[in-house]
Amino acid sequence: MRMALPALICATLLSTGPAWAGSAEVVYEHPERYTDIGPQRDAESVQKILTSQLQELAATRLPAGQTLQLVITDIDLAGEIPPASRHLHDVRVMGRLPDWPRITLRFSLQEGGRALAEGSETVSDMAYLMRSTSAGGSGALPYEQRMLSDWFDHRFGKLVRR
Repeated sequence: MRMALPALICATLLSTGPAWAGSAEVVYEHPERYTDIGPQRDAESVQKILTSQLQELAATRLPAGQTLQLVITDIDLAGEIPPASRHLHDVRVMGRLPDWPRITLRFSLQEGGRALAEGSETVSDMAYLMRSTSAGGSGALPYEQRMLSDWFDHRFGKLVRR
């Protein structure tokens, strides 16, 4: 009985917060024209990673019933692939200027058929090498994941957390 009461209190406190279960729909417009999505053989993988990141952000940071519609119009990944290394896998050189990550997109945050926010912008992180990637992502595309996480919080944080 003594264990049941604290568990019940914890369950009640957790259930009283907002329901975070928004969604994201991501479309890649003319990816063959992107500035730098990596080697063509990796383009689909990059799109899957970014889509997964954006869907995760929406699911954990948008209230239920809100949908973020995104159209990605350009991607320029962090770093660059030197011409001499084009035949090697996974070789990117970081630190040359300008080589920071950039993603150009259009967005519309919808709820119940009405737009809460919409616009277009270029999301970038010029200081990508000066900050830790542990907060925004790990594994593949950590700089882009952190950049998108920061953008998401900046762009939608005040709108959705009423």
